[in-house]
Amino acid sequence: MQNKYDIELSEPSASRCDCCGGLTVRLTRFVYRAGDAFAIYYAAYSNNHPDSELAMLVSLGEWGEGSDPSQRTAFYCRVFPTKDSYEVMLGDATQSAWRDVAIIGERLSREEALRHPWKATAFEVLDEAFLQDRSLRGFLHRVQCGDASVPLERSFQAPDDIFALGDQVTGRTELRRNFASLDGKRFFVRCLLPVPVEDYGTWSVGLWIEVSKPDYDHIEESWDDPLSYPNLRFGGMVANDLGADLGLPVRAGCKVQLHVPAPDSPPRVLAPATGDLAALLSNAWTKPAFEAYAVARGFL
Repeated sequence: MQNKYDIELSEPSASRCDCCGGLTVRLTRFVYRAGDAFAIYYAAYSNNHPDSELAMLVSLGEWGEGSDPSQRTAFYCRVFPTKDSYEVMLGDATQSAWRDVAIIGERLSREEALRHPWKATAFEVLDEAFLQDRSLRGFLHRVQCGDASVPLERSFQAPDDIFALGDQVTGRTELRRNFASLDGKRFFVRCLLPVPVEDYGTWSVGLWIEVSKPDYDHIEESWDDPLSYPNLRFGGMVANDLGADLGLPVRAGCKVQLHVPAPDSPPRVLAPATGDLAALLSNAWTKPAFEAYAVARGFL
């Protein structure tokens, strides 16, 4: 089903929070309905605040060419993540961080917002934002996982060649949590790519590695064996394009070696001797550069 709204996802901005040392992320998003400018929303969150509150302001009204702020109305929303979703409380827009932004139009108090006929539409735009906006989804997911300051780890759900089959996977593939096969001729194992990051330790990407049939059988046999699993060593080819999806120097078909670093750890990619992948896995990503990268993708 086609979305009722389209949201223009511009680059977020981030700054260091004076009170907690974490990141404060700010978003400005333009919302379209049936191709026409319909609303704008602002959002802000700090990834290290104990209350995990997210602030949003939704401005509705006329946004087309020649329109005027007097034709718009602004709703201030305080969003509180819950275990499975989120709760929204209307607040006073004149007390929000965007109270001095002229283009948002009339700033409603909480009482005015509760009575306003556009209230349901403001909530509808907010709900759509949490469906489409990766920054909002990422914040919500991190809070629900227990710590909003820990960057999300990207995990590919299937090898690219299996994912690309779409509805044609039936009868051709077997896809489990850690193992997959295609046409009974190609075999894959889910592994981790560990990327060192300054102050964050290791940020990992869950990806699939294509292996030979003998290695696949041996890995599967050893997976739940406490004696043989820690000794697994095998080679294969990366089965996901991390360049296209994540902007990382890891292309599908790249040859890698893998090992098991600990009995309770998935197999991990070892750095090759040379090349861009070797540099990625051997040199710690600087904290500012990683934060800029992660915030832009909704990982922080």
